[in-house]
Parts: sequence; structure tokens; C-alpha cells
Amino acid sequence: MTNKEIEFWENHYLNQIEYDLTQDLIKMLEGLKSKDKIKSDWFEVFNNSEKKRQNSDFARGAERIYYWLFNQFGSPNSAPIGSDMFFELYNAFIHIDIKTAKLDNHSDYKGKIPVGENQTSYKPDDCEYTVNLPTKYSYKNKICLTYFINIIYDISADNIEIKAIILLSVPNGDLKNVYKDKIVEAGKSGYSGKGFRYKFSDNSIFELLKNKPSRVRIIYASEDIKDEINDIIDL
Repeated sequence: MTNKEIEFWENHYLNQIEYDLTQDLIKMLEGLKSKDKIKSDWFEVFNNSEKKRQNSDFARGAERIYYWLFNQFGSPNSAPIGSDMFFELYNAFIHIDIKTAKLDNHSDYKGKIPVGENQTSYKPDDCEYTVNLPTKYSYKNKICLTYFINIIYDISADNIEIKAIILLSVPNGDLKNVYKDKIVEAGKSGYSGKGFRYKFSDNSIFELLKNKPSRVRIIYASEDIKDEINDIIDL
């Protein structure tokens, strides 16, 4: 498969995921807000927990909604190395990871997103961080494609509010000669040596495709930030 063909399929499935999410936007938002029905039972405990745990706890709740939404996307795969959701389709294995970022923590969404070692195959030759996904899988030589859904949220005095939902496509590792280390942040040792921060603000397009479509799609932005969302995420 040529680099241009890789980008074609990356964009193809990005479009499909974007379509599925936007078609089910109300269903998705209602699912993410389902916590509100019983917030009197959990919010105090959540609000009193340490900040790092708050983010992981919120992510765990959000993941349940996306498992539900993607139940018809493809055949789930049980491999222990991979993203939150891992599907086999007729010509690809697709990883979709759910990320969450607090609005006041710009480092997790403004122009970049943390990508773990089990969530990517992208590693330029001169970078030293670890990645554990192949560029292609041994089974039928199916390509490995990786996507991220980043949920930006804010914690008020009595609730958690969804501010934005961003969908991203991280380049396959075979495209390392196209994007090189320009999209890698945190130095050549990567993000704690395991994975890296994907710096989409430096290159957010499919370089090899006609019209150069974006690798970053805004699925949702709340009314109060909708007009500034591109600036907020540094797109």
C-alpha cells in the first residue's frame, strides 16, 4: 500500500467516524449527560477526589457511552495491546481511543494530544519513544489506523459540563517520512518515553490527498465557546 493509499483510508474512516458521531450527536450528548440524572449520588465524592483521578473517572464514564455508540462499527478485537476500542473491518484494524481534558489544562488539548505507546504506530527514526502498534497487522496484512476522540470538559460547583468533542486521526507509522518529527512534541524521548504528544497544530492536514482535508474534526462545541473553538484548540 502506498503512502497516498494509507492516507486515503485514514481519511475514509475518519469521515465515517465523523458521520456516525454527528448523525448520533443528540444521542451521544444525551448519553454523556446521563450522569446528571443521579449526580446527587456521585458528584460530592467525585469533586473531593484528586484532580488526576477526576480525569480518569470522567473518562471511564465517557468510554461506556462510546462502547454503546460504536457497537455496530466493526468486529471488536480482544487483543490486549491497543486502544479503548479496537475493531476489525474488511481492510483495516482500527483503534479509537477516548481522551478527556479539563478546560483549564491546555496541555491535553491545545494544539496537541497525548498518545500512549499502545495507541499509535507513529515513530520517526530519530525519535526514541516506544510505540507498540504495528503499521500493518500480520493477519491479511491489514493496515493499522488510529483515531482519538477528545472530550474537553469543565467542572462547575455542582456538575461536569461538556465543552467540546474533537475527533483526530494520527498518521500511520509508515507516513513517518511524510510528517517526520514535526508532529511530535515532548522531545525525541517522547511523552515519558512511551508514546508522544501529537502536535496537530503544526500539521493538521492529510498532506498527500487532494484538497488536503483536515485530520482534526470538531464534532461538538458548546454555545459559549463555539465561535472561538478553533483558537481554543489551536487549529
